[in-house]
Amino acid sequence: MSDSPAAIHPRAFRLYYALAVIAAGAFFVLATPTAGPPQIVALGVVLVLMVVSEARPVPLPSGGYATGSAVLDLASIIILGPVWAAWVDLASTVIVQGILLRRPLVRVLHNVAIFALTSFAAGYAFLAAGGQVGALVFPRHLMALLVCGGVYFLFNSAFVSIVLGLTVGPGPWRIWQRNFLQGILHHLSFVALGTLVAVVYFSAGPWGLVLVGIPFLVARHSFGVYMEIRADLKDFVRALSEVLEEVDPYTRHHSHRVAQYAVLLARGMRLSEREVEEIEYAALVHDLGKIGPQHQHILQKPGSLSHEEQRTLRAHPAAGAEIVARVRALRRSAEIVRTHHERPDGQGYPLGLRAEDVPVGARILNVSDAFDAMTSDRPYRRALSVGAALEELRRGAGSQFDRAVVECLLRLHAAGQFPLIPSPTSEDLQLLRLKPREAQG
Repeated sequence: MSDSPAAIHPRAFRLYYALAVIAAGAFFVLATPTAGPPQIVALGVVLVLMVVSEARPVPLPSGGYATGSAVLDLASIIILGPVWAAWVDLASTVIVQGILLRRPLVRVLHNVAIFALTSFAAGYAFLAAGGQVGALVFPRHLMALLVCGGVYFLFNSAFVSIVLGLTVGPGPWRIWQRNFLQGILHHLSFVALGTLVAVVYFSAGPWGLVLVGIPFLVARHSFGVYMEIRADLKDFVRALSEVLEEVDPYTRHHSHRVAQYAVLLARGMRLSEREVEEIEYAALVHDLGKIGPQHQHILQKPGSLSHEEQRTLRAHPAAGAEIVARVRALRRSAEIVRTHHERPDGQGYPLGLRAEDVPVGARILNVSDAFDAMTSDRPYRRALSVGAALEELRRGAGSQFDRAVVECLLRLHAAGQFPLIPSPTSEDLQLLRLKPREAQG
């Protein structure tokens, strides 16, 4: 369910938009005359529940939103048939998005189209698999229900992922992974609940729909809480990264840049979105172990470090991992933090792991960290040029840096897909360091 206003692939988006709207309009025109008379009471009750459900949409992690209306859509397909289910979708979308939320007409029309097409596809799949509108017999109609629910989920998730991939990126498949794959059990549970709604209707009549309204709204609320927890986790990680500014403002800016580089490399290496997310979280807090006061002097020292200072600095990956691992949802990211200074030749720290023993996320983070460090001002030197940094990565590939990750970075850079993220100059960072002291004085 989409709320994206603009397009990063405008021509492809216009083509997609036109095809979706034309196809939905054609189905309404051709299918409505064959639908038969509607069941007015049932249609009205479903419409009211649909409006209540859609009035407070749940944001999805990569954009768009969900409402839990799949439960009512699946039930109305079984009770009313695909055509009247599509008409309910049209009416509820116009009421909620067009009138109550006052969204632009282009969005309302798009969402009407994809909701209707999803109901048409799932409804006709239900009939083709042996289902029957107005009746539900077990186990005879079980396969038809599974087909209906599967088609509904695939069409709905595909439409949302396509439009977000064309408007905000990074691509439909990755949008689908982040928005739907990680919460697939929640989405598929709506199939069972939709079936339950239909069973109650056939047992108790139209007013039975009112009885299932409470468990339906509770299920929808639970789904919303799940999505909020996922969003809160990312906000929490970002807040942790901001704590680093208490030690040195350079560190926070550095962590955000490293996170962006790491995401580009992880996707360039075709890792799943779950792995991309774990690497992003790890990158944001990979220097959290430097928060201790013993690092204050080391981070700002312009000259070379003593052996004792080097030993202190080398303890930061393990220290940071211990902090991050206290959050259960971040334990995979904690292992990336712990090992992001390991090297293929076994000369890294803190464990001295070699090559494939180092998690792929840590290998990506190691290269991202080094690239940003080389292309940013440090207390002891000015930033290197991109060309010089790339040459350093080439020289260290296979020994200091993972060869496959370096090759991915070089490939992305050559294709113009790995831009340099601007970093503050030494003068800018000095001003940032002075501000807290001025505030205290």
